[in-house]
Amino acid sequence: MSHDFLLLSSLFLLPGGVIWLGRPDLRPLMKRAALASLPFAATERLFYPRYWTPKFLFDLADRIGFGIEDVLFVVGLSAFSSTAYAVVFRRAPVPCAAQGARPWRRAAAAIALVLATAVALIAAGVPVLYASVAAMLGVAAALVALRGDLLVPGLLGALLSAALYLGLCLVFAALVPGVFERTWRPSVLLPGRALLGVPLDEILYGLGAGFAATVCPAWAFGFRYAEAPPVGQRAG
Repeated sequence: MSHDFLLLSSLFLLPGGVIWLGRPDLRPLMKRAALASLPFAATERLFYPRYWTPKFLFDLADRIGFGIEDVLFVVGLSAFSSTAYAVVFRRAPVPCAAQGARPWRRAAAAIALVLATAVALIAAGVPVLYASVAAMLGVAAALVALRGDLLVPGLLGALLSAALYLGLCLVFAALVPGVFERTWRPSVLLPGRALLGVPLDEILYGLGAGFAATVCPAWAFGFRYAEAPPVGQRAG
């Protein structure tokens, strides 16, 4: 298959689609997470071709630094990584007693800090994948220090997102045999290490994304995770 990344990105949209249909009450969170994820699509220029070498539609990565696939990928990843904890543990976002002002400004600040931290680590010589994971974990951990109630949701969200990420990669590998060996460059810190054939680097990325996507929106938009109401009482 010549457009492997398009297939992977399409697979990543599926869990979010199921959650969108099954949990209408989480749709506002998914919308916010998807919008907040868009700046990360442009970070493809940091990964390609030093981390991997997929083919992009219309060769957009070579032309502008990222492709349509990146947009689909980050939207799909944000959809399930921001809601996995709420779905599995039957939780719903509810406003905090004292919500922060200007939530999108707070969200933009968190996004900018993640990006700046990742770029600084890369400039210091940290490989791009690990710099990205460290930036997501570090910024989210700092927010947990401000909001201790988000520690458990963040950790569980990270584990659930990593498991979903692994599952999607396994489906991807089954559909396109040998894709990880052909397209991904050898790991720098975890050479040859894989789980069921999926590079551990990728699972680490899913872990970091899950922690950040569970914690950051709750901090920025001023909500906490509470027990979800019965299905019939959930608002769309």
